[in-house]
Amino acid sequence: MIRITLLPMLFGVCTSTVQAESPVPAKLDWLSGCWQSGDGNTREIWSGSEGGYLFGYSVVFRDGQTVFFEQMRIDPAEVPVFNAYPRGEGPSAFPAISQTATSITFANPAHDYPQKITYARDGEALKALISLIDDSRPNHFDYIPCTID
Repeated sequence: MIRITLLPMLFGVCTSTVQAESPVPAKLDWLSGCWQSGDGNTREIWSGSEGGYLFGYSVVFRDGQTVFFEQMRIDPAEVPVFNAYPRGEGPSAFPAISQTATSITFANPAHDYPQKITYARDGEALKALISLIDDSRPNHFDYIPCTID
């Protein structure tokens, strides 16, 4: 009788412990939202954590026309992985190499360009930086919050 009583209690403890843990990428919810460049020509939109995954897309406009788009996904893992699908092709995987409460850097030295991708919150703004692995050829993106039309 004691074994039967203890088994459900132990199982319940294990179940509640597993449910209490959340995937590491949920800590990236600071990335969630609609972001656009000051001139409105670049827009990046990220979902909140969905089962630990974050989904995003980026669109670049010139003269009112879409000239580039990219789909993105961050996979849940102890070391999050950024997956890029530029123009719908891919994925190109970039594992995280550093992370703080408000920034994350992903890298893939075998990729042509970019090889390094960094996102960081700066108050209400979002900053992104892409570059080669040695930080050369940097391209900065300064985003402000926007609304989805």
